[in-house]
Amino acid sequence: MKLTKLVLVTIIMTLTVVTAQAQQASGYVESFNTVSEEGVTPQLNVYVHGPLKGKLGWSAWTLTSEEWSEGYAGLTYAPAEWVEVSASLGLETADNPLRGGGSVWLGSGRWSLLSLHEHGGSGYWYRYLGTFQMTKTVAVGVNSQRFIGTGPYVQVSVGKVALWGTYAIGDGRGVAGVRFNF
Repeated sequence: MKLTKLVLVTIIMTLTVVTAQAQQASGYVESFNTVSEEGVTPQLNVYVHGPLKGKLGWSAWTLTSEEWSEGYAGLTYAPAEWVEVSASLGLETADNPLRGGGSVWLGSGRWSLLSLHEHGGSGYWYRYLGTFQMTKTVAVGVNSQRFIGTGPYVQVSVGKVALWGTYAIGDGRGVAGVRFNF
């Protein structure tokens, strides 16, 4: 419980530090619900990012579930319109609370690929999400995530709200989410 409070305080302090850039900040709040034979495991995710100077930006991420939480902040770099990389450092609820993360986003036209990697006291985690924007409201793709599996991905967006889901073929697990973009 103390570490969870520390993670939340760290995130609040990080967001306070970047308040000067807040007018240009964007991100989302997301309900991320893993569904398996054992039941539903809900978690709440918050992602915020914004510019610093030129191609350099900042980002902050927090995830909270009943059993585990993490939060980290870092820098982003977009050398071209179609690519962005990031590196972040933060805390998690583990015996060794230090956690780091990195990502690469690639996008061209209606295609995009997101590669996320984290490592810390609780171990390694990854997610790969490749999507194709079929229409203004519907995207389809493939999602691969550690502890979930690999399978199809569908997202339907209406305004600033996105409903999405993925199912891990052969693993009997899936995820259903609602994302509120700002």
